[in-house]
Amino acid sequence: MSAAHPASLEADKLRMSQLQDLLTLGFRWMKFPAGLEHQFLSQDPQQRLRHFIISGLISLLVYDGFLVADYLLIPDVFSIAVRLRLLIFTPIALVALVVLWVGRDKPLMQHPVLLDSAVLVSGLFAAATLAYALSITHSPLSDFYHAGFAVVVMYGNLVQRLRFWSALGFSLAVLAIQVVGVVVLPNFNPRLVLPICSLTAATVAFSLCANYVMERDKRRRYLLSERERALVKDLREVNLKLQELSRVDVLTALFNRRHFQEYLQDLWQRAKHGGTEVVIIMMDVDHFKPYNDHHGHPAGDECLRQVASVMHNSLRQPGDMVARYGGEEFIAVLPNTSLALAMQAAERLRKAVQDMAMPHETSPTLPVVTVSLGVACCNAATPGATPDGLISKADRALYEAKHQGRNRVCSL
Repeated sequence: MSAAHPASLEADKLRMSQLQDLLTLGFRWMKFPAGLEHQFLSQDPQQRLRHFIISGLISLLVYDGFLVADYLLIPDVFSIAVRLRLLIFTPIALVALVVLWVGRDKPLMQHPVLLDSAVLVSGLFAAATLAYALSITHSPLSDFYHAGFAVVVMYGNLVQRLRFWSALGFSLAVLAIQVVGVVVLPNFNPRLVLPICSLTAATVAFSLCANYVMERDKRRRYLLSERERALVKDLREVNLKLQELSRVDVLTALFNRRHFQEYLQDLWQRAKHGGTEVVIIMMDVDHFKPYNDHHGHPAGDECLRQVASVMHNSLRQPGDMVARYGGEEFIAVLPNTSLALAMQAAERLRKAVQDMAMPHETSPTLPVVTVSLGVACCNAATPGATPDGLISKADRALYEAKHQGRNRVCSL
């Protein structure tokens, strides 16, 4: 019966405890422990890349669509705005998006740091083009142009959904670009400084709140899914253990009679289809009741365990299966084996038990524990042959071995 490695079990237990603590206590700093954080950032990389490319194309259309605002609000530098948007930023952005799309299956292109960096660079470049246009225009309507900074903030925080701390840094950088631009602008109306900067600051605050909630919920969903996955894994392992326990004899750790019969039925069908032979070996511990009465039940249990171990270790060909058939009786099935080879295997088994030299003072056969064995062989394709018939044949051979004086192997 297989068992999970203790180190693996301990690791699973620690992980479950970690997940539960994070779900209960929260993660105020928007960060998990190192290993879990790496797994979180690495989840669904292709989906994250696809979102970046699609939203990037839409954002690029919006960015170029602002040429309408350039024409209406800063017509004196419209030609410069066209060059900045259509001849510089747009080609670079399109090349970057095409490269990402072509290499979308490569881990480097899916790396979260690369995608966040691309968002930061593109957003700050957009903010810089706004600031540059404002610094060279003399249009009286340029004050309204500052609304573009709020759009840039929403691009990073809500459209591309930067991670919270990246979004915070990005927002402060955009706000700083605007504030510096306002301070250095010539002839800027000082009464508009506070309203204009407040508009962007409010956009920063509200978008960061939304960004925080989205990332918090995403992280919580991740923790819940990981906990569910861990619970399902634990449940699966428990079910496997229960299935194994239902097939295994508790005392000897061999398979039990029920599983043996199921295995034999399946083996018989394959052997019948292939026209091959199947061997049954039945083994009984000689004079076990007197042994049990004289040495006690604990010693009797240990005797059965030792005999089971010898039988299990002696029959190790692929497909061989050993089981406890009941009481002091054991049974083995050997697929695709001739009677001659089965008799040799049974004899080795008989000798191995005798060589253990386990004292049996009340045995009339020998002063040590011995076994009797019955061997039966049959071609599964023989008309009228059945698994139960083969077992009965092996049982009769075992009876003959006992009748002849025990501690011997007989076949029919």
